[in-house]
Amino acid sequence: MSNQTTSNRPYLVPSLLFATIAGFYTIAACYFPIVFIWATYEDLFGEWVQFWSIMIAMAVSVRLVMMKSPFRWFFALLAISCLYVGMEEISWGQRVFGFSSPTYFQANNLQGETNFHNFLTGPYGTTLKMMISYALALALACYGLAYPIALRLKFRLAAHLNRLGVACPPLYLWPYFVAAAVLELSFFRFNEAEVAEILVGLGLSMTAVHYLCMIRGSKNDNTTSGKIPAITANHMRGLLKLQCAVVAFTLFLSAGTTLLLYNSSRGTAIDIRIENGVKKFAGRYARYKAWETAITLYEMVLESNPQSASVLRQLAECYQGLGDNENFMKYVQQAIDHDMAKYNKNRGSASVNRSLTRTHRLLGDEESAQKHLRIALRIGLKRVKKTPASAPAAYSLGKTYSLAERHGEALKQLSRAYKLNPTSKKYRKAYYSAKNKVS
Repeated sequence: MSNQTTSNRPYLVPSLLFATIAGFYTIAACYFPIVFIWATYEDLFGEWVQFWSIMIAMAVSVRLVMMKSPFRWFFALLAISCLYVGMEEISWGQRVFGFSSPTYFQANNLQGETNFHNFLTGPYGTTLKMMISYALALALACYGLAYPIALRLKFRLAAHLNRLGVACPPLYLWPYFVAAAVLELSFFRFNEAEVAEILVGLGLSMTAVHYLCMIRGSKNDNTTSGKIPAITANHMRGLLKLQCAVVAFTLFLSAGTTLLLYNSSRGTAIDIRIENGVKKFAGRYARYKAWETAITLYEMVLESNPQSASVLRQLAECYQGLGDNENFMKYVQQAIDHDMAKYNKNRGSASVNRSLTRTHRLLGDEESAQKHLRIALRIGLKRVKKTPASAPAAYSLGKTYSLAERHGEALKQLSRAYKLNPTSKKYRKAYYSAKNKVS
């Protein structure tokens, strides 16, 4: 391929990059779950790709504001938006610098973090969150695909918007925006919304770079008004270099930031986050009946917490899904043994009785399950009556009601616990989970 041929293909770098991203995340999700966690979780490589791609889009947009063109106001707005979105993504540096959230944020933010978008959306499924996701997906599809097609076909509204200075992304970037729109809806519930944010950041940075080269190559301010932005042949090679620079800087800064934080005092917190991610993804793989992968992840969790009856049960469920009755019975029995040791020391523990209820249900022993469920309920009611203002007591009783599938009563108690201690992430999560079951 000659340099001249390559220089006439502005879509080459973005297309190869998109294919690489799609292939990487697909392969990682299917075969390398730890890599997928590193590529999607907070404080890890994936989040920093989001952040730095948005920051690069902001920097290029600032440069475009300084250049004379009809699109200056659009890129001024984009620069401000990128600054806000980028800083929101990292909670304004909270996890980088390790400062605590103000009490108001702890009580009202759905993640208890110092940002504003989680006042409306968070890790819990709500009607508002669904509406925002669909609105954002529609906006991405319209801006990234419908607008460039309409402008190319010379639709009156699209041409008018372009004349007003609404920058139209080049059509070769449509896969970024359309894929982001689909992933934003989280149909798979596999952290794919994080991949959507990466694609949006890269799509916006590539759009800004395209306009930078276009405006540099324009002979006058009105050259590109009313049509899809074009770049002169003299500036095509510069576009390819800038596109490569965007990719290189994004990857370099993301990898550097991840390594710097991981080897700093924040490393322990990141390890805890990864461990939580391993457990969460084990459940997600089990939901899709990818039993072998789920078992591998649960065994990793068990190494750090060998006394967890919950993890032992989940391992047993995976082996049951595989049809491996020997290992199923092995882990079920281990779960019962661990809990019975605790039960014999303290029969008044509602959490131990709930755990025994779950294990006996898994074993198919409904009589023993009901026995421990009744004990847990009796303990919970007595405790709430004795200490009605106790958030832990309300939470414990709510969890017992939930296990008994008395969801209305569970929501009432978990709502009380959350109101009594609104800064607790555990109570917040339990409350929203119970609320979704009732609604």
